[in-house]
Amino acid sequence: MRGIRVISVGLGLALATLAPGPAPAQDAAGDLVARLDAAVQRAGEGKFWGAVAVARGGAVLLARGYGMADFDTRANTPDTLFEIASVSKQVTATAVLRLAQDKTLKLDDPLSRFFKGVPTEKQAVTVRQLLHHTSGIDNETGLSYGSPATREEFVKLVLAAPMISKPGEKFAYFNSGYALLAAIVEVCSGQSFEAFCHAKLFKPAKLKDTGFVNEAKLDRKRDTARRDDRPGMSGTACNWFYGWGYRGMGGVVSTARDLVAWDRALRGDTILKPQWRETLHTPALQGYACGWLVTQTPAGNRKAEHSGGVAGYVCQYARYLEDDVVIAVLSNGKTNVHAIEQALAAVVLDEPRGG
Repeated sequence: MRGIRVISVGLGLALATLAPGPAPAQDAAGDLVARLDAAVQRAGEGKFWGAVAVARGGAVLLARGYGMADFDTRANTPDTLFEIASVSKQVTATAVLRLAQDKTLKLDDPLSRFFKGVPTEKQAVTVRQLLHHTSGIDNETGLSYGSPATREEFVKLVLAAPMISKPGEKFAYFNSGYALLAAIVEVCSGQSFEAFCHAKLFKPAKLKDTGFVNEAKLDRKRDTARRDDRPGMSGTACNWFYGWGYRGMGGVVSTARDLVAWDRALRGDTILKPQWRETLHTPALQGYACGWLVTQTPAGNRKAEHSGGVAGYVCQYARYLEDDVVIAVLSNGKTNVHAIEQALAAVVLDEPRGG
C-alpha cells in the first residue's frame, strides 16, 4: 500500500503525495506552488473567485481557494462546494458505461429497448449515439430548469421531437440527450439516477463531498452562492432547480479536492475496467467521446476535458491522460476558466517528473 506524505506549503492547502518515489525538496515544492498560484493570478487577472486543484501522478501540487464563497464572510477553499454544470455529463456517461460493463445494457441498444412508443424515425437511435451527441434528435428539445415534469413526461417530449439528421450522421450538442441517458440508467438499474451514481460511482471512488443539487447530505456550511441577477436565478450550489430539465446534463455538486479523487478513480479499475475506460475516452465526431472532449496536446498525448456554465458558475475540468495530470478550475465568479486551466497546464507539464 502506498504511503501518504503531507507537506504544509505557505498559504496553500497541504500537498498529499499518493505516488511512489522520492519527495521533492521543501523549497522545490514551495517554488512549484508559487508558480502555479502565479499562473492563476495572471490568467485570472487577479480577480479569480473559486477553487483550483492540480495533481500529477496522484500528488496534489496545488489545492487552493480564491475569493469568497458567500460574497461576505466565508472564503473559498478546495473543500468548498460548487455546481459543476455540464462537467456532470462525464458522470452520466460513466454511469452508462458501468451498466454496460455489468452487462445490464449494450451501447448499441436502441431506445425501444428502454421506452415504449418510440417513433419509427427514432428506432435506430442508440445509447452510444446519445453519449456522442450524434442521435439526430432536435438539440433544441428540452424542459426549463424548474419544470416539474415526471420522467415519463420528459421521455414523451423527447420522443416526440423532430429529427434534424440521421442517427450517427452529425454531431449536435444535445443537453436533453444526457437527461435521456439518466432516464435509461433509472430504467436499467431500478434505482434513481442519483442513488445509482452514489452507490456505483461516488462511494467506490471515495468522494467525500460530491452529490446533486438539493440533496440533504450536502454540507451547507461549505456552500457557494450564485451571482446571477436574472429573475429566478438566485440560489446556491446546494439549493437550486433540479429535475428532468437538468438531470444527467448538469446538477452535480462537488469540490476541487473531490475532482482529484474522481480522476484517480477513473484511472484505476475501481469503477471501470480498462476496456470501458478506453471507451469513455474514445471520440466519435468532432472529438467528443463519452462526456469528454478529447484532443491532443502539442506532445501528442491525449487531453480529456469538459467545461460547464450555469447561473452563477463556470468550470473547467481537464485530465491529461498519458501525462497523469488533472486540473480542476471551479468558479463562482465571472472569469476565463479555460485560460486559468491552460496557464496551470503550461507550468505543470513543463515541470520535470521529479518535482
